[in-house]
Amino acid sequence: MTPRKAFPVAALLALTVTATGCGGGAAKQVTMPEQQAVDRAEEIIRQGVGTMSPQPTLERFGPATIGTCIARNDSRSDDRLQVTLFYKLTGVPGTEAGHLVLQARDAWLKQGYKYNSSGEADMSGPFPWVSMRTEPDDFWMEGITGVVDRAKGEGLASLKVVSPCFLPPGKSKASGTAAGPGRPGL
Repeated sequence: MTPRKAFPVAALLALTVTATGCGGGAAKQVTMPEQQAVDRAEEIIRQGVGTMSPQPTLERFGPATIGTCIARNDSRSDDRLQVTLFYKLTGVPGTEAGHLVLQARDAWLKQGYKYNSSGEADMSGPFPWVSMRTEPDDFWMEGITGVVDRAKGEGLASLKVVSPCFLPPGKSKASGTAAGPGRPGL
């Protein structure tokens, strides 16, 4: 890969593996074990790529445990964790990258998943991007196309899933989450 092409790929990877918050609003106290979070993230990825054409090769990064979660109403972190799983979609022409992201979006919509943000403006260009989430378990996923060669319309597609914040093994309550006046328990 030439240095000119390596930079956009590196930038895409850096953007995609950046930790995301657990969503807005009141935080949920999830008690799933880490392996269950990884398994669910894998399931969401498989749902997104299962019917893709052309079928890409999946290059996996992670799972990585992200801590500490910042999902409380007061924006402080606590000792809950998240898992993130990221796949680069390879083995298809770069001109197909945008189509792969659109196919993942369509597959996730068929599963009943909701848009988190992004809209037609994000999806109509040659390098689409989508952010979605599952309900009711609140996993967040992104489909991103990074630019490799804008003049040729070539890109690189990736999919990422981030779990909701969950308590680590042996914890029954996150630190600093006691309920008080005007503050629900987390």
